[in-house]
Amino acid sequence: MAETKTEQATVETPQAPPVQAQIPHKNSQGGRSDLDINMAIKSLQEETQQIFELIEMERTYGAEVSNQLKQIIMPLNLSYHIKPESISKTDSSISDVVLTPQGMVCVFNNAGSMISRPLESFQSDVLIRILLEVIPEIKVMLNEKRQKMSGRVMTLERVAKELRKVPALVPTKSGVTGKSVSTSGSDQGSNDGTRDKGSSSSSNQDAMKSVLDKQ
Repeated sequence: MAETKTEQATVETPQAPPVQAQIPHKNSQGGRSDLDINMAIKSLQEETQQIFELIEMERTYGAEVSNQLKQIIMPLNLSYHIKPESISKTDSSISDVVLTPQGMVCVFNNAGSMISRPLESFQSDVLIRILLEVIPEIKVMLNEKRQKMSGRVMTLERVAKELRKVPALVPTKSGVTGKSVSTSGSDQGSNDGTRDKGSSSSSNQDAMKSVLDKQ
């Protein structure tokens, strides 16, 4: 009787690697958060410092611009009307705004009251809007003033040239013969002097008239 042998195949199953428990690193996360906060705070400090410096520069330059503008408009002795929107874009009660030669901004409202403030007291954005309106007007007025002065200077120059042509009248000294001078002689001398002055005045008037007629 034949013996049958059964071979049992043994199958080896691979073993799974041991699972390692993941422990959160609390110390590293906390350090990173502290670092981020410190960097954010440092950035805030830098931004704040820059803002403070810009505010101070804005105040300084605003005062300088206001003073320089007053030095220009004061000799002109003229006032300038400014749009109410340049002072306040939201206040509809403002009826008129006037900049005086002394650098005062007079704000009138519909009720008839008036508030005056110095130019340098306004914020920089309001000051810039005022400058954009006033500077072109100042330029026009300065141009007109220059033209008028140029005309007067040309007139005076022509008059001076004509007056140079008039001979200078030098009084002659006459010797006195005797201790007493007759009244008739003195009267005659005074009459001659009067005639000389009259002729000189008429010559000057003729010269002035001739120059003015040429204009």
